[in-house]
Amino acid sequence: MNIVVTGGAGFIGTNLINRLVAGGHKVTSIDDYSTGTPDNHNKNAFYIHQSVTSFDFENYIPKVDLIFHLAAMSRIQPSFDNPVSTFTNNVLGTVKVLDYAKKNKVKVVYAGSSSKWHDHTDSPYSTTKFLGEEACKLYRKAYDVNVEIARFYNVYGPYESLDVKNGNVIGIWRKQVELKKPLTIVGDGQQRRDFIHVDDIVLGLIKIGLGFKHHEDAWELGTGKN
Repeated sequence: MNIVVTGGAGFIGTNLINRLVAGGHKVTSIDDYSTGTPDNHNKNAFYIHQSVTSFDFENYIPKVDLIFHLAAMSRIQPSFDNPVSTFTNNVLGTVKVLDYAKKNKVKVVYAGSSSKWHDHTDSPYSTTKFLGEEACKLYRKAYDVNVEIARFYNVYGPYESLDVKNGNVIGIWRKQVELKKPLTIVGDGQQRRDFIHVDDIVLGLIKIGLGFKHHEDAWELGTGKN
């Protein structure tokens, strides 16, 4: 299959591309490298350095069978610093992908977020991921686009960011251990979260993308245990 992975040079995108390439698929990544890095490239995939918000799918990729739409500004705290960029990338970027899928009858798997189950007005990030899901449901209902939503919980594993500002909690802790610094604990430390290894996320995405089962709402990709 000809598969596009947006955000393909990032944490989850890199793990997904490695598995897809190993499975014999032709894979193209679209990434603006705001958090992704060329160090993550797979030599058997094709990489385009551009934002999905301005990317011309028709001219670059004439035939696509499936899109995994992972590209997003995906951290909560930085979204407070850049709300406009967060809305542009996470909402407009998603609509751009969905509109291409509508015109060309391409299946899309959208990376949702477990923030769906909290007040989405808590942060620009949460609001934009909520609106991304709503856009998927709109295109599914109004335009018959074959789009599946996969909600991610707290993902960890190879290629995760160790950046203290842009990383997730496990990546931040890994960096602090490396630097022999105390682990940052927010609040009283009694909070609990559902953590899932990126290999399990990738297997779930591939099953959703290559399979034929349909979910009226969204696939929850977590362990079910916190």
